[in-house]
Amino acid sequence: DDEIEREVNQAVMREYLQRVYSSILGNTELQALGEGIPQLLVQQAQSVVLMYRAVENMQCKLRKTKETLRQRMLYTHPILSRIGPWMREKLRKAEERFIEECQWSAHEEALFLCNNQHLQQAVYFLHRDLTFMKEREPVLLKELRKVKTPTRIFHWRTQIWFPRNWVVRRCFQGTSEVVPTVLSGTATSITTPRSDPSQPVFLVEKEVERTTTTRWPLWRWINYCLRTWTWSWNAMFFFGVVIPWCSPVSLRALLCIAPFTPDLELSQVNGTLFPRKSSLTPSLASRLLSLWRHISKSRTHFETKPDTGFIGKGLTRQVNRVWNYGCKGLLGTLALVVVFPLICLSVSLLSLFIAITALIWMPIVVLCLHLGMILFWDLDCPVPSRPRYLVILQALLWDIGVLGLVQPVAALIVALVICPLMTLTVATVCVLRYWLRLAYDALMFHLLIKKRARVPACDGLLIKRIAGPGLTSDYYYQIKPEQALAAFEAKLELDELASYQHQMEQKILQPQKDFSQFVEACFGPFSATLARTGPYKVLEREAQDLLTSLHEKLDKRRRELSCGLAPTVRAKLKLNRLDLKIAIQQGALMMERLGRWSGEEEFWESKGLPAHDWPGLAGLVYTDIFSLDFLTPLDDQDTKFKLEPASHVDLSRYTELVRSAELGPGCLDLLGPVYAPRGNIQVHSPYLDV
Repeated sequence: DDEIEREVNQAVMREYLQRVYSSILGNTELQALGEGIPQLLVQQAQSVVLMYRAVENMQCKLRKTKETLRQRMLYTHPILSRIGPWMREKLRKAEERFIEECQWSAHEEALFLCNNQHLQQAVYFLHRDLTFMKEREPVLLKELRKVKTPTRIFHWRTQIWFPRNWVVRRCFQGTSEVVPTVLSGTATSITTPRSDPSQPVFLVEKEVERTTTTRWPLWRWINYCLRTWTWSWNAMFFFGVVIPWCSPVSLRALLCIAPFTPDLELSQVNGTLFPRKSSLTPSLASRLLSLWRHISKSRTHFETKPDTGFIGKGLTRQVNRVWNYGCKGLLGTLALVVVFPLICLSVSLLSLFIAITALIWMPIVVLCLHLGMILFWDLDCPVPSRPRYLVILQALLWDIGVLGLVQPVAALIVALVICPLMTLTVATVCVLRYWLRLAYDALMFHLLIKKRARVPACDGLLIKRIAGPGLTSDYYYQIKPEQALAAFEAKLELDELASYQHQMEQKILQPQKDFSQFVEACFGPFSATLARTGPYKVLEREAQDLLTSLHEKLDKRRRELSCGLAPTVRAKLKLNRLDLKIAIQQGALMMERLGRWSGEEEFWESKGLPAHDWPGLAGLVYTDIFSLDFLTPLDDQDTKFKLEPASHVDLSRYTELVRSAELGPGCLDLLGPVYAPRGNIQVHSPYLDV
C-alpha cells in the first residue's frame, strides 16, 4: 500500500507540475518580460522540485533503515528491546551513523536527477555547493573552531568627571561621528532626539565602558580588579565631586551668592552642552533672599486685606509681625546662618574624607563581596541557568560528596549485591511458578478437561477463550456460491418490490390528484377550494386502505427475503476465488436476462460503469448486499469458518446454476479488476513551493 500510495502521489504531482509548466510557458505577460524568462522559471521550479524529491528519498531511506534495525533488534534482543531508553539509544546511533555515511547522498541524487532533466544551471550550482562542503567547509570549520564565544560578558562603566571630556556623537542617516564637546551658557528649545530622518541626532556619553568575559582564565580575578577600579573611581567622583561641589549641601551652595546649575544637558540643534534648568540648586545667600522675600510678601498681603475679621487688625497686626519677623525671619535666618553651614561643612568634609580613602576601603568591600558570592549568592555566575546560591556547599556536598563518593558506592552495592539477589529471587520464583503451573495444568487436563471439557460458547470460571469468532477481527465466514446467489436474487427482488411499490402508490393516489385538479380547474377562478368531506373523503379513505394493504403485503415479502444476518456478520462473509467468479458470472447472467437497464445510459453513468458491463454491475450489487471486502477472495492464509445454510432452506435451484457455470480462460481477465484488494491509500493535494 505504501508503494502504491507513493506512485499515485508522484503521478498526481507530475500531472499537476506539467499543467503548471504549460501555463507558465504559455503566459504572454511573462513572455513580454524578456526572451527565455518562462523557460528560466520552469527550470527553476523543476530544480527545486527535484531537490525536494532527493531529500524525501533520503528521508524514506533513513526511515526504512531504522525500521529494519528495529525489527532486527526485536529478533536478536527480545528482552533488551523492551527497554525504551536502550532501544532509543540504538536507533539514535544508527541514525547518526546513517547521516555520517550518507551526508552527501542528497546532493549526489539531486545532481543525478537534474542531469537527467538537462538542468545545466542547477547542476552547476549543486556541484559548486557539493565541492564547497567537501573541500572548503572542513578547512573553514577548523579555522573558526578556534574562535570561542564566552558564556557571559561583564560591562564596567566609569564616570567621566569633567563635562568637557564627555563624548558627543552626531548620528545622521546611519553614520556616527564624534564632534568636539562645546560648553555653552545659552539654552536651546530642543533637547529630545528628533524623529525626523532628515535631522541629525546628538548623543552624549558620560561614562567610559570596559568589558570582560568568561573567555579567559582567571576571569573572576579580572572582574575583581575592574570592579575595584570602577567602584573606587565612581565612589571618588560621587563623594569627592557630586556631594561637596554639586549637591544642595555642598561647599558651592555655602559660598556662592547666586543659585547654580551643576548638571548639563545636550542640545539637539547644534550638539552643545548647556545648563539643565531642572538641576537649579539654591545657595545660602539665595535661600536667605528667598526667605525675606517671602516674609515681605506675607506682610504686604496682610496689610492689603480689608479689616473684616473677628478680631481687628490692631491686635492681629502685632501677631502677624511676631510670626513673620520673629518665627520665620529670626529662626529661619539663624537656621540658615548657623545650622546650614555646619551641615554643609560636615557633609562635604566627610564625603571628601571618604573619597580620599576610597582606594583603601573599596578593595576590602569588593573582596568581602566576592567572598559573599562564593559562600551565599554568585552574582558573576558564568551560566545563567546554573544555580547561584551556596556554590561552595553545592560543590563540596553535592558534586564531591553525593555524586563523587556516595553515588559510586551506591552503584557498586546495587550492581554487586542488590541486583544479584533480585535476579536470584526472580529466577527462583519463575522456576517454582513454572513447575507448579505445569503440575496444575497436568492435573486439570487428566482429571477434568480430558473427561468433561467441550468447546465453550462463552468465558467461564475455569476457562477463557483466546482465539476464534467474535474475539478478533482477523477472521471471515466462508459461504457457498449458492448462498451468495440466493442473496443476490433476493436483492434483485427487493429492488423490484421497491419499484412496484412506487408504481402502485402512484396509481392508488392518481384518482385523488385527478379530483383535485378537476376542482381547481372548474372552481378555481371563483376562489373555491376543495373541501375534504363527502366524496373526496370517501376516496381518500379507500386510497388509504389500499396503501395499507399494499404495505402489509410488501413488508411481509421483504421479511421473507431478508437474510437475517447482522451487518457486522455480512461484512465478514467471503468466497474463495473460484466460487466468487461463479457467483459474479451467474449474477451477471441473471441481470442480463432481466434486461431492465439495457437501454438506460444515465443508469450506467451513475454507476461509473460502461454500458452493458453486467459483471461490474453484479459486483456492485454484491457490495451492497455484503460489503466491499466481499469482492476480495479468500486466501489460504486467512482464518475462516464455514457458514452453512439452515436445514429448511432449499438451494437446489442455485446448485444447478453453479453446476452449469462455464468458466473459460478469459473469465479471469474479465473479472480480474474486481478482485483487487482494498488498500489504505491517501492521495495528497499537489503543491508547488519554490
